[in-house]
Amino acid sequence: MQGICGFLHLDGQPAAAAPLAAMRSALVRTAWSVHEQWQDGSAAFAGAHWASREQPHAPPLLQRDPGSGCVVAADSRLQDTAVLARKLGLSAHSGTGTDAGLILHAWLRWGGRCVEHLEGDFAFAIHDPRNAGLFCARDAMGVRPLYFHHAPGRFVAFASSAGAVLAHPDVPKTLDEGRIADFLVTQLEGIDKTSTFYREIERLPPAHSQWIDAQGSRRQRYWALQPLRPANPPKTDGEWAEAFTAVLERAVARHLEGPARIGCMLSGGLDSSSLAVVASQQLSACGGGPLPTFSAINSAMPDCPETRAVEAMLALPGFQPSIADLAGIAPIADTLRDCMLDSEEPFDGTMTLIHAQYLLAARMGVEAVMDGIDGDSLFLAGDSLARHMRRGRWGQALRNARADRRMYPDGPSTLQQLGRAMVRALVPKPALQAVRDRRKGDEVGRNIANSLIARDFANRIALGERLGTLRSQRPSVPPRDAGAESVAALQHPYVTTALERYHRVAAVHGIQPRHPFTDRQLIEFAVTLPDRQRQSDGWSKAILRRAMHDRLPEAVRMRRDKTSLGWRFNDAALSDGGRYPLREQLQAHRGVLAPYVDLAKLDAALAASTPEAFEAVGEALTLGAWLSRSG
Repeated sequence: MQGICGFLHLDGQPAAAAPLAAMRSALVRTAWSVHEQWQDGSAAFAGAHWASREQPHAPPLLQRDPGSGCVVAADSRLQDTAVLARKLGLSAHSGTGTDAGLILHAWLRWGGRCVEHLEGDFAFAIHDPRNAGLFCARDAMGVRPLYFHHAPGRFVAFASSAGAVLAHPDVPKTLDEGRIADFLVTQLEGIDKTSTFYREIERLPPAHSQWIDAQGSRRQRYWALQPLRPANPPKTDGEWAEAFTAVLERAVARHLEGPARIGCMLSGGLDSSSLAVVASQQLSACGGGPLPTFSAINSAMPDCPETRAVEAMLALPGFQPSIADLAGIAPIADTLRDCMLDSEEPFDGTMTLIHAQYLLAARMGVEAVMDGIDGDSLFLAGDSLARHMRRGRWGQALRNARADRRMYPDGPSTLQQLGRAMVRALVPKPALQAVRDRRKGDEVGRNIANSLIARDFANRIALGERLGTLRSQRPSVPPRDAGAESVAALQHPYVTTALERYHRVAAVHGIQPRHPFTDRQLIEFAVTLPDRQRQSDGWSKAILRRAMHDRLPEAVRMRRDKTSLGWRFNDAALSDGGRYPLREQLQAHRGVLAPYVDLAKLDAALAASTPEAFEAVGEALTLGAWLSRSG
């Protein structure tokens, strides 16, 4: 894992060494680390690599141009670097082949438009003394995070984590209580792409750059996903699958590039299994491998669908598996619970299963791990039932609704799905919006009833307004075009927060997460998919299932269920066979929880024995531990 941090005094005050050291220290989460730093006048930058053990691959994260005095701190993994070097007129032996060097030369050549020429994942900051300012940018999908604090006219600090920004003594530590409400009302995690748990710290949104100087700041979006239609689209299912396979294989190959040892999450779901089999075959083809994989199973439940799917995948050649078995979790239960209760953000507290997989990767000496987020948004079927009805494809709509009912037996019935889709298909948009507005009813009351949030706190932070902000992130009426709906889903803040959450969890173990499904070329192809390639005869992700024909076991390729062991890992970490004093720990946090949580509800949840109640208790414990540390 790697990260950057730094600050600039906009008023010309000299930069001190101690704050930079504190920020750098807050970045690092493991025993082994190496770092570099630069300090001159009013600016100071640092970069750090960290892992569970010494790693041989630690490319420089800082670069300075002697002529201009410009300095870059870059947390990045650029793609197509040879193409970029040629654009910049750089030779292979110029000594500027690092990502940081290429980004700096791109800035010197194109200024703020440099981001338009960068492919891959990146977050960087450039101090340009010629203009006495700071330029920051973040990659198109937000794989690499960038947090910052800006005191206009006086000071700006940035880092790869909010905690590192907060470590600078000039950054106020005032909590943003609205974000605490977002945690308690779980759906609000994706309310926006900028807010954090601290009022004075922001996230730079994906696909944005920002210039900050003594006169103020200017933020600009440099890329937006568009549902462009290809000039000569494939015509048959086979042609679509062939074209998609080529794009997917290029995306995986780009994420396997470099000297780092790379592994892959393998949950037994369609997304991670597809990435794992493609990656293992590519490694085998070039004489590498096997591919390290990291899975979670429950051997105590032989009929567990997740376990059966993982076992089917691991019967294939080309994998070097590591398995976290829920039935044998006791040796790492304390570690997982510590990860849960020491989360950088409360949202991370439910990620014990992912912690277990990254823990396995760290112990194996793997430096980067691929995973399958966000395949659900990439292949979203969305409102395809209504679109089929508008086009008179009633049989296709019926088959999809029936199959959806088989996959989600606790969801709406087939008739309910068809009836609702018919309304969306035939009712004019203004009338449909009016119906939706009436159905909102007491939205605040429902969210209070279904969560632990205290009513007076919900009123104080205007929960209704926050719910309205979340609604505004989606079109009020589903788009009539599959591509437009796909764009809306892929650019929703939920995707950003999921990537950021994985990054924070991976950082604990010194692992760099890699997400092939965020590859820009793959995404731009995916938004061209027609409905039939998204859902066909009831099968979601139809094009991926077709592309994986003869590559995945049928039990995985045509798997219907969406079960996960995640909540069971959370349960096991907190209960630890009855050894963990859960009630006593909650009691210790009641004081800090009282302003935000309905304690009577919490007591009732503690007395109940349902999974939902235990999940609520876990959330309260996570929040209590975080508030106690943050206070």
